[in-house]
Amino acid sequence: MNSVRVEDVSMIYPFLKVSGLFDRKKQKEFLAKQQAMPYTSNEGVIALQHFTATFKKGEFVSILGPSGSGKSTLLRIIAGLEDPPLGKVFYDDVELRDIPIDERNVSIVFQNYALYPNQRVYKNIAFPLEVRHIPRDEISEKVNRIATIMGMEDKLEKFPDELSGGEKQRVAICRAMVKEPDLLLLDEPLSNLDPLIRKKIRNQLRKIHEQYDTTIIYVTHEQYDALSLSDRIIILKDGITQMDGSVSEVYNYPVNRFCGEFVGFPTMNFFEDIEVDKDGSYSLFGTKYRLSSAQVKKLKEDRKIAVGIRGVDIQISNKGTDAAVEYVELIEADLIIHAMLQDYKITIVEKMNDNQDLRYFKGQEIKLSFDEKRFHFFDSEGNRL
Repeated sequence: MNSVRVEDVSMIYPFLKVSGLFDRKKQKEFLAKQQAMPYTSNEGVIALQHFTATFKKGEFVSILGPSGSGKSTLLRIIAGLEDPPLGKVFYDDVELRDIPIDERNVSIVFQNYALYPNQRVYKNIAFPLEVRHIPRDEISEKVNRIATIMGMEDKLEKFPDELSGGEKQRVAICRAMVKEPDLLLLDEPLSNLDPLIRKKIRNQLRKIHEQYDTTIIYVTHEQYDALSLSDRIIILKDGITQMDGSVSEVYNYPVNRFCGEFVGFPTMNFFEDIEVDKDGSYSLFGTKYRLSSAQVKKLKEDRKIAVGIRGVDIQISNKGTDAAVEYVELIEADLIIHAMLQDYKITIVEKMNDNQDLRYFKGQEIKLSFDEKRFHFFDSEGNRL
C-alpha cells in the first residue's frame, strides 16, 4: 500500500432516542444535550466534516485534538469499521469498500488491550499469523523480532493477568505489528499509562517506525505524544480540520488561535484587544511595534489583534516590563514561572541549570523582555495574520 486517501468524508451519528427508564423530562434533557453539541443537523450529531487528507507510505501522522473532535471516528472510518454517508476512503487507488476485509493489511490498537486472558503472551502475539497458517518457524521469528523491539522478549510465557498495564499495551502493539501491516492505526494507546511508561513506549514506537515500512496514523489528545513522534500533525476541532502540517509548522506557525493554544506546553500567552493604527503600529506594555504590510492587509475592520508568545520566548532580565511571580513549577528540566503582568496571567519557561536552586518565589518582582520575532498575531476571529 503506497498511500491512504480520505476524500471529503463526513460522519453523522443519529440522535439517540431514550424511552422506558427515562421519564419525559429526562428524555427532553438528554435530547437537548445532544442537540447542544457543536455541530448538529436534522439527522443528528455531526462528528466529522468534509475531512480530506492523504497519508503517504511510511509516514507517521498524528491526529491531534480535544475529546469529541472526531479523531476516533476518523480512525474507525480509515479502518473500515465505520461507513461514512458522505465521502470515500481509498487504499492506493482502490476504494476501501471494494477491498475484502481479509485483503486489507491493516492493524489497529485501541485504548483497551483486548488480549486473550487464557493465552500466554506468545500466543496472543502470534494469533494473527496462526490464523493465516504461517509456518511455525516464521511465526517464531516474527514474534521474537517484535517482542524484542517492544522489550517483551522475557514475558512471552506469561499470561496477561501477570502483566502491568504498560506491558499489556506493548503486547497489543506487538500483536498488531507481527503481521507487518501496511497501515497501523493507534487510537489513544498510551492514555491510560503513567508518564515514565508512556516515554518508554514512545521510544519503542519510534523503533517500530524505523524498522518496519509501515504507515502509522496515531490518534491522541496528548500534544507531547504528537510532537515527539510525528512527521506530520493534523489538528481537529469539532470535526473540522484546523491545520495539517509538519511538527515545526504546527508549533511555530499555528494557522489560528486554537492551534496556537492547543499545541505547546505551557499554553501560549495571549495579550488581547491590541489596537493597530493605520500604519500598522501597535503598543504593547509601553513599547511600540509594527506589523508588516502583508499583516496589515489581513486586518479586520475593528483593527484589533491578539498577540501571542510562548513562554520559552520570554526572558527574565535586568530590563523590561515589571511582573510579579505567583508560583513556580519544576517539570523535568524546565522551570515554569507563573507571573502576573499587569492584568495578564502569563507563564515563562527557563531551563534548570545544574545545581541551580529555585531562585524565583511568590511575590518576587521580575522584569520581562520579549523576542519580537517570536510574536504570533491573530485577528478578532482568531485567524493568523
